[in-house]
Amino acid sequence: MHKSHSWRFWLHHLFPVVLALVVAGCGGSSSDEEPPAQAQSGQGQACDNPGNGNPPQCEVPPPVSCTAEPPVVGGTSYPVTLTSASGETIAFQVLEPLGTIDCGQGHPLVLHGHGFGGSRTTEGFENYREAGFAVISIDQRGFGESGGTVRVMDPEFEGEDLIQILDWAEANLDYLRYRNEPDLPDALNPNLVAGAIGGSYGGGYQILLHGLDPGRRLDALVPDITWFDLRYSLNPGNVIKTGWDLVLVAGGEAGSTGQGNGGLDPILRETLAQGASLNRFPEAGQDFVYYHSPAYRCLGEPVTVSDTPDLVSYQIDPPAYDVPPTPFKAVDVLLTQGMTDTLFNFNDAWRNLECLKAAGGDVRLLTHQTGHVLPAEAPDELQPGEYVDPTADLLELPGFQGAAGQFACGDISISDATLNWLEHHLLERPLAGYFEGTDAEVCLSLADGESVRVPMDSFPAPALNGGVLQGDNVVDVAVETDTPVASGYEAVATATQPPAALLLGQAGDSGLTLGGIPTAKLTVSDLAGNAACAVELDPYAPGCDPIVFVGLGKRAAGESRWQLIDDQIKPVRGLQEQAVVELVGVAEALAPGDELALLVYGFHPQFPASWSRDALVPFVEIAGSVQVPVLAGSLKP
Repeated sequence: MHKSHSWRFWLHHLFPVVLALVVAGCGGSSSDEEPPAQAQSGQGQACDNPGNGNPPQCEVPPPVSCTAEPPVVGGTSYPVTLTSASGETIAFQVLEPLGTIDCGQGHPLVLHGHGFGGSRTTEGFENYREAGFAVISIDQRGFGESGGTVRVMDPEFEGEDLIQILDWAEANLDYLRYRNEPDLPDALNPNLVAGAIGGSYGGGYQILLHGLDPGRRLDALVPDITWFDLRYSLNPGNVIKTGWDLVLVAGGEAGSTGQGNGGLDPILRETLAQGASLNRFPEAGQDFVYYHSPAYRCLGEPVTVSDTPDLVSYQIDPPAYDVPPTPFKAVDVLLTQGMTDTLFNFNDAWRNLECLKAAGGDVRLLTHQTGHVLPAEAPDELQPGEYVDPTADLLELPGFQGAAGQFACGDISISDATLNWLEHHLLERPLAGYFEGTDAEVCLSLADGESVRVPMDSFPAPALNGGVLQGDNVVDVAVETDTPVASGYEAVATATQPPAALLLGQAGDSGLTLGGIPTAKLTVSDLAGNAACAVELDPYAPGCDPIVFVGLGKRAAGESRWQLIDDQIKPVRGLQEQAVVELVGVAEALAPGDELALLVYGFHPQFPASWSRDALVPFVEIAGSVQVPVLAGSLKP
């Protein structure tokens, strides 16, 4: 009775609060600051307040132009609306450089994109504008004042809108900077000098536009916490990430329909609804989100329109898939990624790095301690109990994840690095000293104020096409459960039981530094010892479909509770025989004597509706090995 009550407390009290906070804030919406449609808002403009409740009367400077008599002074912020090729409104904000406009050399353009559910920014960016940049902040399709449905970076919708924005900027902003690019054909020179910033959804648009723009106008990108393959991000291990998927649906719908737009596209809406209800991602939906991912160009695998789709909305209005998966061209990219991000995790950033670096250009990766974070954990005083004996079978309220940390890799501010990256590649100013070595090393954030540099060419990560982690820094440890692990209904009913901890070892006298993407090679069997289903059975058939969740955990000497490192968890679905599992990348420093284990859950709040429905497999046994990336120190048996 006590166990089920504890779980109901989390579900009914903590999760809705966090959901509401994320829906309200994760998109970075600036709707409170937005002027009315077609209005202009200038910075430093003179306003006379007539009182009596009447609105202020403002003298708004016109958009700056180099055709005016010098000196030409910028500083105005004003909205622009266009009609897209699909007949919808495209809205964006132009924020001019501050101070005197340089009509000789011109000013580079920086595009800005908001998070999912958000809208454009109408004020600010002073540090960029003072540095000499013009900024265009975009309402992505279906959000803010941009019409239509949200397709999640569809090349044929959002992609075409983004190209149209660049075309407008070149036709209307006569103070932009151009230069000759030696690697471009003569027809594209002189070429616009432009870059892009934004996080999450605001990172996805950057990579999409770079791959799609025939003018090759983006010179430098800084995508933060963005995705590589939405099939992996939303459906890892073929298990719907229902915690984040439901938050994204709620946030996306509220951010779109709340502005009078169409909300999520019917294909997306049906994909996520069907996935959550049937506990499996529809095949047509898999193709749809893959087409909208950098992985589409990186893997080079085309998508064709299905003749027998498993989505009604797909049958009514099928996607075109007309854009071929041509490889990316070279571009300078600063990827930044949160180690504690549980939506688009470190693996997304690493795969983007591999792909974009192979295309050429200056590509680097800095990590930090924030990102997509839902800090929903019961405070210690609400936990059922604490025990000094680390072998005690204590109860605990499961949490989604802990709080975020600093937006920095050690002492490198990601905000400062973003601006300096664009200054270097667009204004030809020197890179800051903290960038030294990052052309060949990844900066891994271990904790606030702590980081480690890891060479890219020997970074501990498995190959994209699979296989276990190998290399000089890898420790391979055999694991096996002592007692069965609950799955499905049994796991939900005992959600306050701690995870099974398969001990991997103990940090040596000098401690232990983990960093990279670990793997595991696991056999998952039922209590009868079956590790596979009959060939003729569907993998989701009764008796074939247990689900467990695994991740690396640490525990300090003398403590009872295990801590999931970086809150990263990976589902393992079905009966398996020596299946290779790519775990989520981690970076962590363990003190001498700290224990390390593979934690195994039958239920986890990051997947609140994605536990197994297979009542014929209430428990599983797990055996195999874990490949641990050790950067420094030792892992003792």
